[in-house]
Amino acid sequence: MKPLKITLKTPIEEIQGLGSAVRIYIKRDDLNGLLISGNKARKLEYLVADAKSKECDTLITCGGAQSNHCRITAAFAQRFGFECHLFLRVHGKPPKISTANLLIDKLFGAKVNYITPTQYKHRDTIMEAYAKKLQKKGKKPYLIPEGGSNEIGILGYRDCMKEMKTFIKREKIEAVYCAVGSGGTYAGLLLGKKLYNLKVDLNGVLVCDTIEFFTEKILRICRKSIDTFNMKITVSEGDINFIDGYIGAGYAIPYPAELKTIIRVAKLGIILEPVYTGKSFYGMLNHVKKKKYKKVIFIHTGGIFSIFAFAKELTPVITTIKG
Repeated sequence: MKPLKITLKTPIEEIQGLGSAVRIYIKRDDLNGLLISGNKARKLEYLVADAKSKECDTLITCGGAQSNHCRITAAFAQRFGFECHLFLRVHGKPPKISTANLLIDKLFGAKVNYITPTQYKHRDTIMEAYAKKLQKKGKKPYLIPEGGSNEIGILGYRDCMKEMKTFIKREKIEAVYCAVGSGGTYAGLLLGKKLYNLKVDLNGVLVCDTIEFFTEKILRICRKSIDTFNMKITVSEGDINFIDGYIGAGYAIPYPAELKTIIRVAKLGIILEPVYTGKSFYGMLNHVKKKKYKKVIFIHTGGIFSIFAFAKELTPVITTIKG
């Protein structure tokens, strides 16, 4: 299956100045575009190509109020002439003022539907019912799951592993780290690891849900992709390595150690954000000490716009960090 391929190939850079004994490289998927950037863009290149091949005219997807995935979906929709309908989870009343990713969603003309956390648990059913209503109006909708994480979307991170394979082998990289928020990035990297026979640990830092939840989900998505695209590999529970303990109070709720990590890394020229990359980078820094790795790669999954939604949390911490 061919993707749309509108993002840029991203560099791998070493980050220095953290005082770590481990050499940490970053796969800069935050640099694969601007409005269309980050890990969700790799998945959407495949998903929107599939939507075009099926002659659909409307994209429907879901996420949190500051979802990077939804912002990028809205950008793809605007660029390729789709209508875009979003189901965004909000706690309490919808925001009166749109900021960060939500502002961009609306600037692109996306139709925003707010739903409660309880409703969000049934998001797939809600989107399917909504799609049927649009079909009765003559539309041809294409449903994209949370985070673009299905058997098609994960091909984007199979490609990412392909981009990294020569570097991994040449530099003798011992581990690759990524955030796990909907599972698609990790699942695609796992496919790539298997397909290209890479002897590297693949460590996913959870930013929501549980090890049991994501183990089941990733095995299911990977196996469906393997069957759909006739890949000559297998995956098992033993192939999956998750790191828990860095979620904090919940999804998209930052905590002091994470905020301090974001600010430390920013002083070295790399912007992380509090939802995915802040928690996963902080988790990686602690995990590498236990594993005694010498060289690792961190997948920077993007999300720079969402940082503007956390100005209240970050501002008082900035002045406390020396450097």
